Amino acid sequence: MLNKSLKASSRIFFWSSAIAIVVISVFLIAKPTRELLATTYIDNSCDKSKIIYPKRDFIDCDCEKRFKQEYPVVWSGRVISTFVSGEDFGIERFSKNTKYKQFYVDGQNKYTGEPGANVRVVGRLIGMTCAYADTVFGECVGEVVADQVIVLND
Repeated sequence: MLNKSLKASSRIFFWSSAIAIVVISVFLIAKPTRELLATTYIDNSCDKSKIIYPKRDFIDCDCEKRFKQEYPVVWSGRVISTFVSGEDFGIERFSKNTKYKQFYVDGQNKYTGEPGANVRVVGRLIGMTCAYADTVFGECVGEVVADQVIVLND
């Protein structure tokens, strides 16, 4: 009888030890995965799925807006990027002592050149956009609808 109870207790000890080892192993192996899942999540607000990585400092602004009136502008600068298959583009102004050092241009196919060209944009400032704040511009910028785009001679 003593021999049967010793065998039963050794089996219980064996299986409980095996289960404990498996559980501990799963926690040790899965910990990096849990941390990755905790720092990466999907934000489905505004019907736009995007992955947010908290380790990087994204620009968190709520300045996307349209002005009540349009303001005429004549701004010159260097094309730093093209968007929407070249229809729109980003400009870095020559003058750094202004409120809008960079701006987004809805070019309406008035400029078909490459980045790096110097241009003068005659148009209307219609609002602020944060569309490329985390990539090209690094900030929210003015949005201009171009009436005329003039390529400047260097």
